[in-house]
Amino acid sequence: MGQPNPGFDRHYQFLHSSNLVADKNFYLLTVIDQTPRIAAILKNDKILSRVLEKRISILKRHVTDTCKTPSSLVTDFKWNRNDSLEVTDELKRLYAAHQQEFNHLVDLHLRPSGYYQRFIKLPDNELFMRAWNQYFYGINYIIDQFGLGKKMRYPLIDSPNYVVTTRYYETVLKDIFASLDEVTDKMKLFYQPSLAVALQLMQANDRDEPARFEPLEKGENKKAIKKIKTTQWAKYPYAAIVIPGNGPPLTTTPISPDNKIHCDVAARRYLAGKAPFIITTGGYCYPFRGPYCEAVEMRKYLVQKYHIPLNAILIEPQARHTTTNIRNANRLMI
Repeated sequence: MGQPNPGFDRHYQFLHSSNLVADKNFYLLTVIDQTPRIAAILKNDKILSRVLEKRISILKRHVTDTCKTPSSLVTDFKWNRNDSLEVTDELKRLYAAHQQEFNHLVDLHLRPSGYYQRFIKLPDNELFMRAWNQYFYGINYIIDQFGLGKKMRYPLIDSPNYVVTTRYYETVLKDIFASLDEVTDKMKLFYQPSLAVALQLMQANDRDEPARFEPLEKGENKKAIKKIKTTQWAKYPYAAIVIPGNGPPLTTTPISPDNKIHCDVAARRYLAGKAPFIITTGGYCYPFRGPYCEAVEMRKYLVQKYHIPLNAILIEPQARHTTTNIRNANRLMI
């Protein structure tokens, strides 16, 4: 073990915490939390323990201090260059000292899960560190966006629900720390305070999209999943027809004009026998804070207008951008 080997295994049994949003965004941490030997190694490390103690101390201080602005409240929970380098160096040292245990975690969970598929050609120790880099980057991105109100890559879709500099949001932030203060006794690992703050910020802004409609294979996609097992694939030139999302600009309109056109084209090709399945993909994106899920509304349109059976349509209701439309559709097909 310890060298590159196959990645995603469709028979892999995913681990779950009490928070599916955390599982999907930071699967590495879910695995560590449920791998007692690795958790103990991190918990007992002096350098990582100091990181934990420092962040818990800041969290507790914010319950009663006079800090009110977002920058004064959440910035210390980001991972700056010095923090991340210190943690990275210590994790590399721990990996070298406990190589067998860490290799086992990578090969038993990180590789077959598919969450780190981009890194499967790397040795186990490098894949492990790339997974940590994703944690650092992800936490910082969440705090920048929903804590500090920075305009990120897609502000028209992913901005916070509230103006973060308002008095109301400052009160929300203080209340977050008051709430988290009650559960600091359960924080035993260095990454947990920052993770807790980030997840609370996502919750405050209703960013639970990764958890909506799950488990898809037992709910919304159950009929189509069942049909896959009996599909005669040789009859079709393609496996599926993918319709990316294109949300409406109006909160009163469930499906945009472009999405209707895309569905019309997809329906014609499906009825012509080009593929046995249609994948509608797109979440709650446009308009900002709109009430409609693109994938769900496109499915309704296909069923109502063209009488396409439900077992021929797979929905992918979590993508928020064209890149994730394609990525998530690929995952469904795999």
